[in-house]
Amino acid sequence: MIPKPVYERDVKRLMSYYKKAFAEIVERLKVISASGGLEKAYAESLLSQIMVILRDLDGATKSWCEAVIKESFTEAQAQTILTLGDATSISEAASSISFSMLARERVDALISDTYTDLLMATQNTERKVKQLVRTAVSETLRQKALEQMGRQSMKKTIVDDLTQKGLSAKLNSEAWVGIVDRAGRRWNLSTYAEMVVRTKLTQAHIEGTRVETLERGVDLAVVSSHGAKDACRTFEGLVISLHGLTPGYLTYDQLRSTGKIFHPNCQHHVSPVRDMGLLPERLREKHREKAIEAQKALRN
Repeated sequence: MIPKPVYERDVKRLMSYYKKAFAEIVERLKVISASGGLEKAYAESLLSQIMVILRDLDGATKSWCEAVIKESFTEAQAQTILTLGDATSISEAASSISFSMLARERVDALISDTYTDLLMATQNTERKVKQLVRTAVSETLRQKALEQMGRQSMKKTIVDDLTQKGLSAKLNSEAWVGIVDRAGRRWNLSTYAEMVVRTKLTQAHIEGTRVETLERGVDLAVVSSHGAKDACRTFEGLVISLHGLTPGYLTYDQLRSTGKIFHPNCQHHVSPVRDMGLLPERLREKHREKAIEAQKALRN
């Protein structure tokens, strides 16, 4: 069986880019709360500085996607070759990978999808920053107008909103750059980015297995087991058809479309099986039990 992929180091590296950028943006914005307002002349300079931080983040993210997504894909290809018995070591398996046109197209699509989803985070942050800066400039102008009119109590309320009592507290939380994903779920900046990369790395690993098995004439695979607590547990140990070429088996695309497994943040991967007869009896028995459970779950 293919071992569970481990992405912690790569995920932490990308998260460090986001956390560093977020901290730098917050540091720049805190000038508003420190001075109790924001003049329009300085607002443009402030926005320019923040845009540079976000473009640098986009560049680092793109480089990360190009390297790490491909690595996850080719790692799965090598593990597939080894699991099928077509190599005797992981290094021999890795050296026998032919990075075909199909593999290249699949990797390019995964990189593009991942980068596009991560761009949502920086574009959303950019919108929120611009909105926050515009509001600060507007409130500063209002504060000055009230000062000229002698409305000190109203002026104090605005100053409080723009200083430690209001803006600083807001900036220290990532909630102000909350993101709504394509499914309508709300995330803060770093949890969204982490969800995207974990999901896409697992998907890249599965796609590496799918491409390699397709090119080697193998269609069946076992869904990994790690004691999941959610709906995924129904499918652990189930043998599925990766390409829809074997009648009588649920397909990968079928299961993924249900959202009950292979969903965002799902940790399940697949291990190829050249022939059901090669599986130990206990795994065949587990598959039979899971096939009944899966059919029931899909009917509900």
